[in-house]
Amino acid sequence: MIGYIMVGVKDIKRAAAFYDEVLGMLGATRKMDYEKFILWNDAADKPSFSICIPYDGNPATVGNGSMIAFPVAGADEVHKVYDCAIKNGATDEGAPGMRDGGYYIGYFRDLDGNKLAVYHYASDEHL
Repeated sequence: MIGYIMVGVKDIKRAAAFYDEVLGMLGATRKMDYEKFILWNDAADKPSFSICIPYDGNPATVGNGSMIAFPVAGADEVHKVYDCAIKNGATDEGAPGMRDGGYYIGYFRDLDGNKLAVYHYASDEHL
C-alpha cells in the first residue's frame, strides 16, 4: 500500500551520509540520487525511504506525532541499527527494549529531529 516515505532535511549531503549508514544496516541502498531528493530501498516490491530538501523552499520541520518504524529480524538487530544511528549522530528517544504489546523496539531522532524506530515483533515470526 505504501510506495515510499519522505522526510525533509536541512543538509541533504549530511543527512544522506547518516542514512547510508543506518539504512545500510537494514540492507537498503540508494536507488535514486538527485540534488534535492535521495531514495533508498532494499527490494523493488517493498516501500522505500527518501529524504528531500522541501520543494516549497521553506525550512524542513519535524512532524509532531510522526514516526517511521523499520522492522528487523530480531532484538539483536534492533540494537545494531539503533547503535549505528546513535554513533552517526542520532539522539536517543527510547533505548531498545520490550514494550507493551510484545514489541522489542528502539527509538531515535535523525540529524534533523525526525523520529524513527527500529523494531522486532515476535508475533511476526508466526505469519
